Amino acid sequence: MKKLLRFLLLPLAGVALWAQDDPKQSQAWAPVPAIVTPGINQAPPSDAIVLFNGTTLDSWVAEKGGPAGWTVENGELTIKPGSGAIATRQAFADCQLHLEWRTPAVVTGEGQGRGNSGVFLQGRYEVQILDSYHNSTYANGQAGAVYKQHIPQVNASRPPGEWQAYDIIYTAPRFNNDGSLKNPALVTVLHNGVLVQDHVAIAGSTANRGLPKYEKHPFQQPLVLQEHKNPVSFRNIWIRELGVNRLLNGTDTHGWYSFLEKLGKNNDPEGNFKIEQGLLHVEGKNFGYLATDQPYANYYLKVVFKWGRHQYAPRATGKRDSGVLYHFSPGVPDKIWPKSIECQVQEGDCGDYWCVDGATTDSPNPFLIEWNMKHIPRTADFEHPTGEWNTIEIICNGNQTEHYVNGHLVNSGTNANVTSGKILLQSEGAEVYYKSADLIPF
Repeated sequence: MKKLLRFLLLPLAGVALWAQDDPKQSQAWAPVPAIVTPGINQAPPSDAIVLFNGTTLDSWVAEKGGPAGWTVENGELTIKPGSGAIATRQAFADCQLHLEWRTPAVVTGEGQGRGNSGVFLQGRYEVQILDSYHNSTYANGQAGAVYKQHIPQVNASRPPGEWQAYDIIYTAPRFNNDGSLKNPALVTVLHNGVLVQDHVAIAGSTANRGLPKYEKHPFQQPLVLQEHKNPVSFRNIWIRELGVNRLLNGTDTHGWYSFLEKLGKNNDPEGNFKIEQGLLHVEGKNFGYLATDQPYANYYLKVVFKWGRHQYAPRATGKRDSGVLYHFSPGVPDKIWPKSIECQVQEGDCGDYWCVDGATTDSPNPFLIEWNMKHIPRTADFEHPTGEWNTIEIICNGNQTEHYVNGHLVNSGTNANVTSGKILLQSEGAEVYYKSADLIPF
């Protein structure tokens, strides 16, 4: 009997060994990467944001305000000495940046006075641009340097008057609520296709005098090109945002489900939530929300919204009301309103905290108890007039959170008792439109 039992077990052991060696065990079929079409003949990839295409400065402004004062001619963007630096209208964080630059063919000056400019990531972390072809200067100030921080591995400079290229991979720094550094900025730089900076940690904002140091700043910031008295030229500037999860795709509500009071989940016969002309239109007639299928933790969330005209009972008059609720834990039943933290979206009150159904957080701002919930008003009102677009930014970092309205920090919280979960866009008696809802890991 024992011999028979051993005989019967041998094939099973063989099956187990075969299963461990099965190549299918290590195959991942999801998530399926998005399709990006590479550029041909110096064209940008299909998902790039073109910052300069050779014709206009529409994507740029003067860093100190007003129109960008540089010259556009023959498909080139050239620094006008004395005009000041220029900055992108759009703000960025983690990115892949491509730009091509050329120092003057007629060489004047030496060292730092020869073909000097720079690209400032988030407006404060500089990758140096300089004519470094047979030009002696301090090594951490030559082309390809993280200025006065990291010497390039090699000098890959072409002669003056020839076009050169930077390809930069950048990870933005992350900060805690108290201003301390969570993670430093990281940068990789290829100069003319040659690796010169390999995933180096940036020590802080670029400083000409003294040592670099970090000071907390908003997450997404403009890109800046420096004016340093030299007529350096640029062309073919494009950028790709990295790590962005576009929660709204402009086509349908894939990745979300609806919940309406008295109607329940995914039962929306009147079209309270619909996509129109690339926007999410929340009619607001029925109380409820659109919720992400997936939970999230540790992220930066940017939501762009504007109010519509319609209002409904019991909020047919008075302030238009909505909200972005987050940290709604999976397994908690859908209801009006589930345990979560709310970033208030209400006329004149954007950025308030509401601690819903037992959620809580601490804040240096004074709080009230209303509707049996902790309510922490924002510090100031930065909302644009009704009908104009507004940007809400929410940073979730462990048990810490922050609320920004149109670029201004208006609320911060610590010691939250919920730290992950689904994201909800509220329907609460007012018509509202959402242009985008973008999430980046933090």
